[in-house]
Amino acid sequence: MPFYIKKLNNNIHFLALIHFLLGLFISGRKDFATIWGYGILFYGLIHIVRYRNKYDDASIFASYMVGIEVVLRTVGASVLWEYGKYSTILLLLVGMFLENIKFLRVNILSFTYFVCLLPSIALMPDVKFNWIRQMISGNLSGPLCLFISFIYFRQRKFSEENLINLFRALLLPVCSLLGLIFIRAPAFQNITFTSEANFQMSAGFGPNQVSTVLGVSLIIIGLARIFNLKVFKNSMLDYLFLSVSIGVALLTFARGGVIAPVVAMVSSLFISGGIKKYNIEYKGIISLFILMIGLSYLSSNLTKGLINSRYASLLNVLNPQQTTLAGRTKIMAIDLEIFLDNFLMGVGPGCARALRWEYGFDVEVGAHSEFTRMLAEHGLFGFISLFSILMLSFQEYRKRTDQNRVLLACMSIFGILTMFHSAFRIALPGFIYGLSYVILNFRKQ
Repeated sequence: MPFYIKKLNNNIHFLALIHFLLGLFISGRKDFATIWGYGILFYGLIHIVRYRNKYDDASIFASYMVGIEVVLRTVGASVLWEYGKYSTILLLLVGMFLENIKFLRVNILSFTYFVCLLPSIALMPDVKFNWIRQMISGNLSGPLCLFISFIYFRQRKFSEENLINLFRALLLPVCSLLGLIFIRAPAFQNITFTSEANFQMSAGFGPNQVSTVLGVSLIIIGLARIFNLKVFKNSMLDYLFLSVSIGVALLTFARGGVIAPVVAMVSSLFISGGIKKYNIEYKGIISLFILMIGLSYLSSNLTKGLINSRYASLLNVLNPQQTTLAGRTKIMAIDLEIFLDNFLMGVGPGCARALRWEYGFDVEVGAHSEFTRMLAEHGLFGFISLFSILMLSFQEYRKRTDQNRVLLACMSIFGILTMFHSAFRIALPGFIYGLSYVILNFRKQ
């Protein structure tokens, strides 16, 4: 068994502490962060080749790279902006090829999803190659990461050890992110809470992306409770880690990173009620519910009710008397206008960014919703692609039973909701969506 898997099993507490301290250390040390980012990739590739992916090394190292992506960006490491997606794709591809792609499962819907995003490349303007490359990379690397994750994980059998080790690998960089936030955040009495996202509680980086990475801790700890597994050896440490992660995510005032995992987990809890064959830890689920209520109450008191107003403002979108669109809602409305004006082929990957200004937005801005971006930039083909990915989830869900249905529902809902509010700014939603298609092969308890 590889050295790093033994450490994940036996020394997870020590590794979590080391990663938290790393987060403290690398603030302002982008050279060290760069070495860390590249070093993990090369170390992972060496192990994947050495063991020929016998222990699902590719998925574990890819999970770690997904988690570390926001940390590297926050510190300003000298890596490509899409490094998290590229490294995830590379690790999974190498793992599949070394297995002679014996687990490869491509179906028509997954193939349609990605291929339908390619025709609009022909509409890219005749400008500098570097600009075209950046637009294609920024807008198609995310869908490619989802596609590769899907074909790697679909029908792959995961034991309890496989799943919990992957979860641990993803959460270790989250510990580093918490350390980075801790060292960069001002004293609490100096934090200014407003009705907008709070950069002071996100280490100065995008609160939406930071809260999304922190929010995945609810998915991991929540599923561990449902499946009666422990991320840390002591379940109290699971709850402590979750409390800190979700507490900080709430204080970033970035709503999507909290709402998406909450909706995904609530859906999973309803589905898990029908599982009778396995020993589900209902006490843990109740504890999880009480913990989330407590965190909501505490954050409301700390922000003097401002966080309540922040979340309540979402109801304005549903208010028929609300006629003024702003922010992301306006971007989505403009994307739909662009789609109607360019119905067949769209305007090309990334090309809607400048058009949004022409259609009435204050500045040139990137899409926040992957789904409206697909319509605006890929037209009818984008609609077909979107329909394919939703149908894929629905079809697979009907085929699954018991724990596999819970996992698929939870992770696919989280991935889709994250794509809805944060597009593919990071690799996490595509990776998590692909991971939802594994087959859990747990021992009956």
